[in-house]
Amino acid sequence: MVSPNDVNEGVWARRNLVKKYANRTLRPAEVILLVRYREAFSGRFLELGCGAGRFAGYVIDLGGEVHGVDISAEMVAACRERYPAGHFEVGDLRDLSGQPDGAYDCVFAGYNLLDVLGDAERRAALREVRRMLAAGGLFVMSAHNRAHLPHRHGPAHVEPTSDPVRLTARIALVPWLVYKHHRMRVHERREERYELVNDEAHRYVLVHYYVTPADQALQLAEEGFELVESLDAEGRRLAEGDDAAESAEIYYVARPA
Repeated sequence: MVSPNDVNEGVWARRNLVKKYANRTLRPAEVILLVRYREAFSGRFLELGCGAGRFAGYVIDLGGEVHGVDISAEMVAACRERYPAGHFEVGDLRDLSGQPDGAYDCVFAGYNLLDVLGDAERRAALREVRRMLAAGGLFVMSAHNRAHLPHRHGPAHVEPTSDPVRLTARIALVPWLVYKHHRMRVHERREERYELVNDEAHRYVLVHYYVTPADQALQLAEEGFELVESLDAEGRRLAEGDDAAESAEIYYVARPA
């Protein structure tokens, strides 16, 4: 069985995406989390998939001791140039063995980072995060919401626009997107507790892990975490049993159990 990471690795490791990700735009939930857990973020902080420093830059501004890992050498170089106060290195989610035990007060995996992995690899990464966290440390992650899948559009969908030039361009793009999605569907997989989906990210070249809030909470517990809270993309706390189907992604805050 081909892992999502086998499909996704080439996109992230070999394609230069610095320009696309070289911004400081935070999601509403991320703003709320930075404020709510400022003390943890201001300590020894590690970001998995740091990209071009979109989030890490704010943690540096808070005075945190910031470390970042990314599979892209170009992303790491951009972080080192923009944020010399941080410590950034090239690394792979599948091998975090070089990170010391109990070294961080907070580990952050935003932008649904862990969803590039298959189930076994994802669980192994969670165990590594738990190992790296200090006692009472905080783990913050986001993940694609499986309950939102019925609300997603396929490659044939054309967003309406009053601009006829843009509309024509979008319509012309449809056959190519449909072809790419059809070619990637062989990597999709539907399981009881998760789903692997070729979604629209980077125009249907990636396969992502989708999980409901309930199943993600269970998975965290199975890998040694205690869930503190879950938030939708707008930063609203999820009540028990709420699948937040209107939210494409969910943020999870957890501590080692």
